[in-house]
Amino acid sequence: MSNGPKLTQRNVARLLRKRNDPHGMPIIDPSILRGVEIGQSGIVELWIKPRNPHCPCCLDDLIELRGLVNSQKGVLACHIEVVGVPQSERWTAAVNE
Repeated sequence: MSNGPKLTQRNVARLLRKRNDPHGMPIIDPSILRGVEIGQSGIVELWIKPRNPHCPCCLDDLIELRGLVNSQKGVLACHIEVVGVPQSERWTAAVNE
């Protein structure tokens, strides 16, 4: 693996470690962040279960998180898959549009 993908992984990991959800819980808590995959091409996939699925600020926060991940050096694109909440496919579509 060249330095590029490793640098991307470090940048994304640093961003996630510093981030809290809108209700103060660290986003890296296993009850929230269910998975992370960073491909060699720079595509980042996150699987997230919001703690408060009926809270509009959680949706706004995920949209903001996606933008921040996209702005990291080496990231080509970011896709957030919302899991474990009612109508998660609608959440996922709204976050990634």
